[in-house]
Amino acid sequence: MRLAIVASAHGFGHATRDVALADELAARGHEITLFTAAPASVIGRAHAIFPRRVDVGLVQPDSLRQDLDATRVALDTCCSNAAINAMSRTFALFDGVIADIAPTALEAARLAGVPAVAMGNFDWAWIYRHYAPLADHAARFADWQAPHPAVQLRPGPDLTGFARTTEGGLLARRFAPQRARHPAPVHILVGFGGFGLDHLESLLPELPGVAWILAPPMARTGRVDCWFEADIPFSALLAGADVVLTKPGYGMLAEATLAGVPVLWLDRGDFPEAPFLEAALFARGDQKVAANPGSDPPGRVRVAIEEALGARLAALRPPPRLHDNRAGIADALLVCLG
Repeated sequence: MRLAIVASAHGFGHATRDVALADELAARGHEITLFTAAPASVIGRAHAIFPRRVDVGLVQPDSLRQDLDATRVALDTCCSNAAINAMSRTFALFDGVIADIAPTALEAARLAGVPAVAMGNFDWAWIYRHYAPLADHAARFADWQAPHPAVQLRPGPDLTGFARTTEGGLLARRFAPQRARHPAPVHILVGFGGFGLDHLESLLPELPGVAWILAPPMARTGRVDCWFEADIPFSALLAGADVVLTKPGYGMLAEATLAGVPVLWLDRGDFPEAPFLEAALFARGDQKVAANPGSDPPGRVRVAIEEALGARLAALRPPPRLHDNRAGIADALLVCLG
């Protein structure tokens, strides 16, 4: 079958796990096109790419904050009849659509008469219901989701309002570990996805024997102990790191779970998915940083990161997980597509 895998444009976690799914489906002989706004430096070039921002998610000035007013403005364009109809004409060229987990893609596939299935560890109608300014879009997205089946990724809240839901489990890429080319004995990979983190350089403590590793899409800093590694894939650096400093996001958690890499994380505010991912992180023995860059001064954040890092390095490293459930997830998706 010729299949479109459509990644939500909110961050990069949707796109990276979709690459793992694309690998599995392509190995079975299916022709895959990834619809994504993520750059090739994040998702690679193993599959055909259709560069397209198919939805909004939430507009964020950085990884820890949301801008609901800007989100509403962006939704007016992304969810317009013209945008949905244009997407529908494109999807008419495919035998099936897998939406992770953009409601716009589900509605466009319905209009094109092409079978579609949702896949995700949350759904956007559920997310939007937590924000009063987005309630009207939550209702519209629920209508767009309702006719379609879905495959539930974990960890995350239960998918809601689909025609039927099948459990899928964990989905993530796995890379062979590579160390950054810095002589420090301890490498901390800093990863805040497509949104980055404001004033990052002022938040990282200077610690003997520790290098903070950054790689695209993160930006360079001017500090000697902040090493920018442009030539090694981010996921390979993650697998080779001693610890990852991040926010609670599915992509980072899932890849760290496969690699057996400890995690430190900063609070993500009121993003509704976060408590479910934090529960999974706590269960691994990972450490939440006891300070918030949005409300605490940089000095307090630096101290809290140092304390969390010391506690995590002193604890047991989580064992790597041998595999995700991409084969079972692919089976479930293909059944849904008929």
